[in-house]
Amino acid sequence: SASAAESALNMTYANFIWTTLAFLQGCNSLAPGPPSGVLLNSTGETSLALTWAPPTTGGSPVNYTLTINDSSSSHVVIPDNGSPVYDYAFTGLTSNTPYSVSVMASNDGGNGNQTVVNNCTWAYPPGSITVDILQGSDIDPSLNVTWTAVARVSLYLVFELGSVLQITPQRFLCLSSVCTEIINLHNSSSSGRSFTICVASYNIAGQSGAGKCTTKSALVPGPPSGVLLNSTGETSLALTWAPPTIGGSPVNYTLTINDSSSHVVIPDNGSPVYNYAFTGLTSNTPYSVSVMASNDGGNSNQTVVINCTWAYPPNIDIVNTQKGPGAIWSLYISWTAVIGVSQYLVFEQGFVLQIRPKTVRCTSECSCTMHPSDDTMSSGRAFKICVASYNPYEQLGNWTCRTKSSMQHSRRAQIIKWLVR
Repeated sequence: SASAAESALNMTYANFIWTTLAFLQGCNSLAPGPPSGVLLNSTGETSLALTWAPPTTGGSPVNYTLTINDSSSSHVVIPDNGSPVYDYAFTGLTSNTPYSVSVMASNDGGNGNQTVVNNCTWAYPPGSITVDILQGSDIDPSLNVTWTAVARVSLYLVFELGSVLQITPQRFLCLSSVCTEIINLHNSSSSGRSFTICVASYNIAGQSGAGKCTTKSALVPGPPSGVLLNSTGETSLALTWAPPTIGGSPVNYTLTINDSSSHVVIPDNGSPVYNYAFTGLTSNTPYSVSVMASNDGGNSNQTVVINCTWAYPPNIDIVNTQKGPGAIWSLYISWTAVIGVSQYLVFEQGFVLQIRPKTVRCTSECSCTMHPSDDTMSSGRAFKICVASYNPYEQLGNWTCRTKSSMQHSRRAQIIKWLVR
């Protein structure tokens, strides 16, 4: 019928209109320009990381096609308008190999021009590294670094890893299968610490990758030298020493006295500390002290020294003058012995001495008689008499003194007195 034919005609016309509009709309889409800000970064021995930004010209991209030159395969990335994706990680690549990557934006209007970037994967680090500390007698210590070369690598970076660095990164050319380099430390104290040394390979693009590291412990120091333990009082001893003459440089010293107490001394490189005062000890007692040097590599052998604190001096009870046979004047001295002391030294103190020192042995009530060298001159002056105790090592400590006023006048003095009258 006429109505059915008219209806079919209208449907055909409508389909034509919609098809034509869709065609015209696609023809009028503007193709995107080339992606901007494209970067290809080395991230590992078998990986590269690509980043880019949308084109600054042309239409909006619907997707991006990424092509790497190691195969005909392409990677299509579709941006998410909520969280745009403008990066891609290429993995499973070959180490130390240059790659080119092209990035192309597309939409319904077609494909934009490609942006091409180039970069190279890292080279593998050396398979093994050894580090030895060389300690010279007349030169600063140095590190001997040895590593196994990597195929197709001839340039390496040697550097130190840690919070306190003493080695400046250095590049070394090596064309053999085993590489060896000596690095001077320029600091004698460096041999007293450990080092974490790393070696990285340069790829053919001149980029250094991740290094392989090894830690070398410090050279253990030798025993301290010139160790002396001096008596300085009834309850004190003074220790002095010098650094070891062999081995690594010490970081600190441990001093142990045989009463089981230990003291750690840390040298200051600006003004080294090589002495220590032990106080609060027991009088008249022998002590042994050990000195040990240490650093990051370990502890040295101990150097042991022995000495004794002083004995306390006695209290002098009496200093009297007495006249013996032949009218010879003398001094009588008595004192109470000190516990643990059996030997004493009695002597005169002053500018003009008339009495020779005398050693006396006793363990309880002690006394001695001493004769001035000139009875005539001595009778008119006072005497300052002192007594000191010997410790078990026959060392004299402090002493106590007592002054006795002048003796009775001699006949010469009496004659002078009579003439004056």
